[in-house]
Amino acid sequence: MEEATYDLCHRVRGMCADALAALRPGPFADAVGAVAERLAGDTLVVAVGGRLNAGKSTLVNALLGQRLAPTGGTETTLVSAWFRSHHMNRVWVHFNDGRPPASVPSRVGGGVPRSIPYDHTEVSHLVVEAANKAIGRAFTLMDTPGRDAVSALDDYSMASIRTADALILAMPQPGEGDTATLREFQETMRGSRLSAANVLGVLTRIDQLGQGTDLEEVRREADKIAARSAGRMTGLVAEVVPVATKLAETARCERLTEQHRHALGILAAADRDTLDEMLFDHEDFLRVGLDTVPVETGMRQELLDLLAIYGIRQAVDAIDCGARDLSALRDALCERSGINRLLERLQERLVNGADALRADAAMAALHRAVDFATAAEQQVAGRLRGLLRELGRHPAMRRMELAEAAQAHAAGTLPLPDRNAGQLHTLMAGVTNAQRAGLPEDASQDELRGRIGELVDEWRSLEAALPRKGRRHTTVVREVFEALYFSLL
Repeated sequence: MEEATYDLCHRVRGMCADALAALRPGPFADAVGAVAERLAGDTLVVAVGGRLNAGKSTLVNALLGQRLAPTGGTETTLVSAWFRSHHMNRVWVHFNDGRPPASVPSRVGGGVPRSIPYDHTEVSHLVVEAANKAIGRAFTLMDTPGRDAVSALDDYSMASIRTADALILAMPQPGEGDTATLREFQETMRGSRLSAANVLGVLTRIDQLGQGTDLEEVRREADKIAARSAGRMTGLVAEVVPVATKLAETARCERLTEQHRHALGILAAADRDTLDEMLFDHEDFLRVGLDTVPVETGMRQELLDLLAIYGIRQAVDAIDCGARDLSALRDALCERSGINRLLERLQERLVNGADALRADAAMAALHRAVDFATAAEQQVAGRLRGLLRELGRHPAMRRMELAEAAQAHAAGTLPLPDRNAGQLHTLMAGVTNAQRAGLPEDASQDELRGRIGELVDEWRSLEAALPRKGRRHTTVVREVFEALYFSLL
């Protein structure tokens, strides 16, 4: 995965350094120092959040390519865990009271231990380091406690997510409940710019959509549900990606062995009627065909634990399509699970825009930091405000203003026709100029200029028609379209 450049972040770090040089120790200096420390590491922090049992930790493991996050019920699921690449496996416990981090043994093979020798209420988060090339240096993943896991942890869960630059929202059963969850995140995280600019949705349980049905039909149904969910969350998430997380974790974490591949090959060679009967449900898979399909019960249970019925059906189909060796089978299952698509979207929508996302989060924190300035520190605070205003006019930062507009629309304070709400969403979530204008990728420059010119005129009319309260947001949209238009001349 490509690494991002951080010119804007370096400018914010410079602001922090100048302010700290002029400040004495105190709350204002501490707040500015915290921002500088956060920017010291050039990585985008991506939180994985969602409700209890949404499949967050399984998704984290699939993204990491290694089983580092706990997927069972352990006390360490009550605290956030950050995952970073390092040449050795170790875990650091960070505390709420600011005492130095403590090192604790990782799980055997690396990852979050089942328990830590501290009360979870003392802990701010864990940092899990592992010898893992898949983590890379482009982003840091954060696994967060589930919403409603323990009611007292709701504020903790929100505080953890608030420290991230972007969010992957795990949704096992998409619908109004997930929209409400995201709006709840937004309400709690005012000032954090949570929107389609930095949120990806993931439909995590596509393997449960159609047991016993055609695999292509399951995929089509998953895509339809994901598209409907994204439509309900216009302005709140950039896109909803369907992923079979159990299958993704097994394939990407290389949990399948040669013995498993051999057993799956036997299944692929079995009589189709017998195989269909076996794959009707878990109980049938364990009892049907024991005398005609030579895969023992213990191996069948292992395959169920690793793949579930959906994954076994995908594996058999992949073998039928030519994935005969273990490496080819793993690659095929990664593609079929949807994890490859998610990794592509993570790169396109979040990592490629990491500089602006991280700079915006840091600038928001600095705006809050100036509230700690004493009377004697107002000169430094005023200079910092001026620098923040200046940097806020940088073209790359306008995306964050679009995020504010999307938040206002989602909250009902910016009334927009559906057509214009969709235009705002594509402008903010688009990666290329064609996507931002809602045109095909092969659109010509003349087509782009023509369409963007139409959008400028449309939003200028909308700007004049809206009440003053909403006009500020529509002005931003119109100005961004204008900037795109002039960039094409």
